[in-house]
Amino acid sequence: MATDLSASFNEQYISINTKLKKRFLRKPNISEATNEFIALAIQCEHSEQPSFAGQTYIGAAKCEASAGNFLGEAEQHLAAARQFMKAEKKLASMKFDSPDRENLEAAIGCYMWALVKYPEKSPLRTSILLELADGLVDLNYKQEALAYYEEAVNTIEDKTMKLMCMRNFFNLLLECGKHDQALETANEICDSNFHIPERILTEIQVSRVLLVLLVKPDEDTKSESLKQLVDNLLNDEDTDSTPFNTDLRLKLQSIMIASGAQDQHSLISVAADSKQHLTAQQKDLLDTLILEQRIE
Repeated sequence: MATDLSASFNEQYISINTKLKKRFLRKPNISEATNEFIALAIQCEHSEQPSFAGQTYIGAAKCEASAGNFLGEAEQHLAAARQFMKAEKKLASMKFDSPDRENLEAAIGCYMWALVKYPEKSPLRTSILLELADGLVDLNYKQEALAYYEEAVNTIEDKTMKLMCMRNFFNLLLECGKHDQALETANEICDSNFHIPERILTEIQVSRVLLVLLVKPDEDTKSESLKQLVDNLLNDEDTDSTPFNTDLRLKLQSIMIASGAQDQHSLISVAADSKQHLTAQQKDLLDTLILEQRIE
């Protein structure tokens, strides 16, 4: 069945290309060829053959390029990218190894080709970068996704959207164990002029407390807000920048004191009581802190 489909696809694809090459007395009908490529791509999609669909959308993109329709070219490359990404995810879901990442590399190439067709500040560039980054995360290529996430964050001007994307980027940095960069990003979020909802601010500030214990930045490299956060906690001062409930505040103070005193027994004990307040990434940070103190 797959062989029959492959043969049928090849025949139709070659037929469309042949029409384009017949120049004799007139120019080829680019619009007709584009529509035929798209129709074939849709047929491949319905037949659950995303890789074939991706190749055919690239054919449509080349037609759009030859006609000077660069936005149409970008649209078709984006359609191709999504099909190649779908093909790669399909292989991953079936537990098939893909060492050469043929479909994934094709997807990345198509996303990048579409990206350059849009103006530098276009929201569509941001959407493309985030879509690619999310696809890589789904495939567990998290380290690779970081660069696209960071580039996307740098293209965003809307403050609310930028905050949400920076938070996602921050959490991905934590998952990848990039503690230094995560702390820098958290500092940037808290030092920005964004309106940060209390729930998100609490989450970021708790992570900053744990990160500063792990990273141990020099005093002169700490941001003023980070210094203030540490001082407020140690001095038990309640401010808008430390929206912790009483129990969480006490737990964080105990973690800081135990860590500073290199009291591993106390740190392990308070960690067990604290994890009910923490996110998955924060629990990992606390476990890493305990492990590093054990090694020291």
